[in-house]
Amino acid sequence: MGESMLLRHGTAFNALIRFSIVDSTEIVEELRKRHELSPLPAVALGRLITGVSLMVPWLSEKEKLTYVVEGTGLLKIIAAQAKSNGDVRGYVSPPVLENILNKHGKFDLKTAIRNGTLKVIRDLGLKTPYVTPVPLQSGEIAEDLAYYFTVSEQIPSAVALGVLVDKNGIKKAGGIIIQILDRNLDPKIIERIEKRFKEITPLTSFLLKHRPFEAAKYIFEDSIEEILEKEVKFKCDCSKEKAYESLRVLTKEDLDFLLNQEKAEVVCKWCNTKYYFTKEEIERVKNEKSEERNEDKSNF
Repeated sequence: MGESMLLRHGTAFNALIRFSIVDSTEIVEELRKRHELSPLPAVALGRLITGVSLMVPWLSEKEKLTYVVEGTGLLKIIAAQAKSNGDVRGYVSPPVLENILNKHGKFDLKTAIRNGTLKVIRDLGLKTPYVTPVPLQSGEIAEDLAYYFTVSEQIPSAVALGVLVDKNGIKKAGGIIIQILDRNLDPKIIERIEKRFKEITPLTSFLLKHRPFEAAKYIFEDSIEEILEKEVKFKCDCSKEKAYESLRVLTKEDLDFLLNQEKAEVVCKWCNTKYYFTKEEIERVKNEKSEERNEDKSNF
């Protein structure tokens, strides 16, 4: 299911720095089509899905990482999730919004989101996921992720995320993250990296003319020790079985309403896939719930 992309990641300056960079154009375009997004929500989701994708190489086995931006403005929720195997998915609400532009004529996510929270959810396969909420610093996504890493994980980070939209959809999307793993790194090196990092932004302008890895080579020159590749792809793990289970949480009244409609539709929020259920299937859900209630009573 879905498009894939090749992410490149590695270390530099004797492994005191790690980096990850990706051209996410095809995945962002697939999400735009699946969710039928207007340009501004597409840019918002595109930046966040790119941001979570950059972390894939550093996730532990079976780890699932979710970013959720909750805003108080017109843009309410942006969510993006990545698994250690490279599967990513995401959604945004509302999917359609009028364009809000800043004074430079670019999409103004800050105004669309207004104030809000970035929640970082790390699911390591244990009973309870780790949830870390931080207040949004700008609503532009990249700065908010950099703030989270620097403050909450104590890893100084620089993040650039870009999504360029034209009349045909997503023209270019991509991202880069640089993290300093040892604060003893020479300040002059940090200064040079910061200078060169700024020179490759806006990142979409750079990616229109260069391959993603050229950004890393420009920033770090001959100081890269290791460069690895990882496939990242859009894939949702929804299924008709999971959709069926979601019907089982409905009340008797809700099920009776669906029976009167003689059909039901369950839509996956992550990928917008629609699952349809017949009157007979709804009846079966109702009977199963009734049997469970009778079993519960007999246990007393």
